[in-house]
Amino acid sequence: MSKFANFRARKRDWGLKRALHWEQMNLLAKLGIHIHYVDVGASIRQIVGEEEPEVPPGYETRMVGIDDLLRYADRVPDLSREFLETAFGRGDIGSANFYADELVGFAFWSYTRARVTDQLDVLVPEGFRYGYKAWTHPNHRRANLSSMRSYVRRRTMRTPQEERVISYTETHNYPSLLHGYQRPSMRSLRMGFCGWITVFGRQIPLNSRRARWIGLEFIRREDQRRRQYVW
Repeated sequence: MSKFANFRARKRDWGLKRALHWEQMNLLAKLGIHIHYVDVGASIRQIVGEEEPEVPPGYETRMVGIDDLLRYADRVPDLSREFLETAFGRGDIGSANFYADELVGFAFWSYTRARVTDQLDVLVPEGFRYGYKAWTHPNHRRANLSSMRSYVRRRTMRTPQEERVISYTETHNYPSLLHGYQRPSMRSLRMGFCGWITVFGRQIPLNSRRARWIGLEFIRREDQRRRQYVW
């Protein structure tokens, strides 16, 4: 499909302004500039009486630790021994799906900081949960495995009722941003922007004042300074 045909398809699906924004941001990305919205979940999910997602027979989903996943290190995408040691050493949690004793899906959640790129981390403010590094094997998609991983986490961890989710999404990632209608009380609250600019191969973090106010911040991997969120 030609570039013009792709643009027409995006215009049909998203509208002219969004199609033009997608073109603009993709051009900036090639120049090393990436901008994301910061979103805070507006709802506090109640798990009492929550129905278990329907998953085909044969799958097992459970919370996992480093010992459960080391045998699969370097056998599935982006799951290295170094990553596992860093994530669990930092206190992150994970859940995973198994089929016939093979790892077919996983997801992690951080409460302090997590990897963004090889050069950048994201700080997660206290009282928030940040989900990252979700993966499902291509042969096992459309089986509700992602929903089951989240369900198992909610049923197992029993996190504080006031805990909320925080996330970031590229401003032109419309498949994620336009994911369907939500009631106003369920819509995420937009809390500024974060991102980075690449200069001679070095990624320099960018964080708006509002994002830093809520506590989500992109930082260099070597940055270990403590933050005080007083404005």
